[in-house]
Amino acid sequence: MKQIPLFPGNGKFYKTNLHCHSTFSDGRFTVETLKEAYKAQGYSAVAFSDHNTLTPHNELTDDEFIAINAIEIDFNQPSELSKRGWFGVSVYHLNFLSKDKNRTEFIPFERVYGVNEVQKVIDDANAAGFLVSYNHPRWSFQTAEDFIPLRGLFGFEVFNTGCEVTMADGYGDYEYEVYCRKGGTACAIATDDNHNVSKDLSSPYSDSFGGWTMVKAEEFSYGGLFDAMENKNCYASTGASFKDGCFFRREDNSIVVKGECEPCSSVFILTDARHSDARRSHSDDITSFEFVMPADTAWFRLELKNKDGGRAFTRNYLAEELN
Repeated sequence: MKQIPLFPGNGKFYKTNLHCHSTFSDGRFTVETLKEAYKAQGYSAVAFSDHNTLTPHNELTDDEFIAINAIEIDFNQPSELSKRGWFGVSVYHLNFLSKDKNRTEFIPFERVYGVNEVQKVIDDANAAGFLVSYNHPRWSFQTAEDFIPLRGLFGFEVFNTGCEVTMADGYGDYEYEVYCRKGGTACAIATDDNHNVSKDLSSPYSDSFGGWTMVKAEEFSYGGLFDAMENKNCYASTGASFKDGCFFRREDNSIVVKGECEPCSSVFILTDARHSDARRSHSDDITSFEFVMPADTAWFRLELKNKDGGRAFTRNYLAEELN
């Protein structure tokens, strides 16, 4: 029986923030301060995705930390569509992570709001060596018709700390579910999108350290992280954790999903069917799970929850991967 690991390879997981703002745009901290703050919280990599500027920070990279070269670009509806101007219109915000750590120029593009226009930018960016993630759908006032057609995405934000802390709209888990139901294949990622307006990293209202993406890489290097992300070898977290060794396989007339996790109170499996299964407890004493699904299941994904409210989200795995 063919057994497919949820997180392939012999590498290890690295804690990353794939959406971060510094004084190079509208963040309040320098990249040097951010590096030290994130390292102190156990992070191994940060994507410095300042608005509309692609600025490498290779001087920050060392044996314990990787600075990912990135840019966030916005595509906004015309503000005259709303009485509230820019604050009342829909926007696309996309992060572009550069495989070339030295790149300083983004591709030529037209900043036009519209799914077809944005798709062209994604296609051109992919061809130029960028991984693309779709950011904070609720904050962006986006609906399913805005994001379901998008293809070529590496990541889809299921959680964004900055949006959650400041406006209580940082979750994109429902939007991700809708996206998966319509055949979307981007990874679930969690990010901070931190601007650090409060400048108090210990405050419960800080927008840092609330959501992260665990990337399993064969080697700890710039290229190693990008290989892992390109292969969708990661999961999103706000506090819960999967362990390595999780897998799925076809067995007789069913698909079996099995694995281990850090202690949590629930494990959910979501599929293309309305009915899904779960393992639940009144305390954080679940450390393993096994689910058996019908053989004709088209896709599935897993979610963890713990008593402190921490969650973890895998990408959606396609049954055709077993073939």
